[in-house]
Amino acid sequence: MDRNQRSRRQKAAATPSANQRPAPRSMKSRLGLTKKAQPAGQPRRARPVQQPTGQRTGPQQGVDSRGNTKARRPQQNPQKAAYRQNPNRRPPRRVTHAEQLRRRRQRAVLGALLVFAVLVGGIILSVNLLFKVTDFRVENTDGSTPANTGVYTEDQIIELLGISEGDSLFGFSAREKSQFLLSNLPYLDVADVGTQMPGTVVVKVQPATERFMMEYAGQWLVLSDHLKVLRTSDSQPDGLIWLEADIPQGQATTPGSFLSLQAQTEEQATAETSHISAQDTLEQMMTALEENGLKDGISVIDMTDLSELNFLYQGRVSVTLGTANNLDYKIRFAATLILDVNGTGLTSSDRGTLDVSRQLEDGNIEATFNSDTSTPTPAPTPTPEGDGDETGEGADATGSGGDSTETTPTPEPTPVPEG
Repeated sequence: MDRNQRSRRQKAAATPSANQRPAPRSMKSRLGLTKKAQPAGQPRRARPVQQPTGQRTGPQQGVDSRGNTKARRPQQNPQKAAYRQNPNRRPPRRVTHAEQLRRRRQRAVLGALLVFAVLVGGIILSVNLLFKVTDFRVENTDGSTPANTGVYTEDQIIELLGISEGDSLFGFSAREKSQFLLSNLPYLDVADVGTQMPGTVVVKVQPATERFMMEYAGQWLVLSDHLKVLRTSDSQPDGLIWLEADIPQGQATTPGSFLSLQAQTEEQATAETSHISAQDTLEQMMTALEENGLKDGISVIDMTDLSELNFLYQGRVSVTLGTANNLDYKIRFAATLILDVNGTGLTSSDRGTLDVSRQLEDGNIEATFNSDTSTPTPAPTPTPEGDGDETGEGADATGSGGDSTETTPTPEPTPVPEG
């Protein structure tokens, strides 16, 4: 068979007949999702066999998007000197020492906050569940019992608290309860509410004593030692110290409230009295009068002007103290003269004004006594005739006692310097 005959047969075998139609194409082939048929006459490419990592000796073969094989770069060892990092890859960011310290601090703070939250939660839980009110105790300010509650009973004080057994020991404000007791129990100068673990409510009390009376707004206010309003009266009470002082406008004067005395004006204030309040001055004066034995005989205390303090003793001797400077020494000096401690002071019948406000540079007080001339002087005792000299001496002594101004001798107590 010649070459032309073989070629015609091959062409006839390759060309389909007219009756044969090509097979219809599927949807995947139309969309290009089927693999292309291997061309006739070409051997099928063998898939490269992937060798284990430890057995690779030559360059790795890969196939690009066009089906061509390409050689891959061998994997480099980073520990060798010829190692080069991929230039397209961003190197990892280096963490500085300051950032490490900041992260450590943040972790420490978060840990401390977590521990604190756990502790607070435990405390709140224990307070609400464990510490309950189981007992009440009323005692004196020094902690002694039984307590001196004055006109009230312990049951009245405990009932007024409004706290029941089984309540949380920390479920109320001790300060508010103390204020509530002082306002509703006028005859208590001190009512301090506190707690004692594990479940006791303690109330420290001190009864109030009627000490002063003050005229205000057409009525009389009865005050305690701490200037607490105990009661009001339309008539003047008896047996109390009349306190003459000014109080600020709008001051509450209802029973149970505390009074605050009016501060001195700029005209009245001096370098010696500007730093001393009226309450402190009154408390200091009452303490000194009690220590020197004059407190029970005081009938009037005048504090309308803090630079001209004075008080009236037994309604007959008015003592001028001046400022509050060296107040203790002035009152002690006046007590020596009024009580006639050394036998050189005033008698029980003397009436007038004793001025101990003047203090000399050496610390001594120059006291003067102005006798009340309106008080009649006792007549001298008649003497027998012939004793003219003695009668004359008695007349001179009587006359000197009726002078309007008299300087009393200085007592023996050692003076205290100013300041």
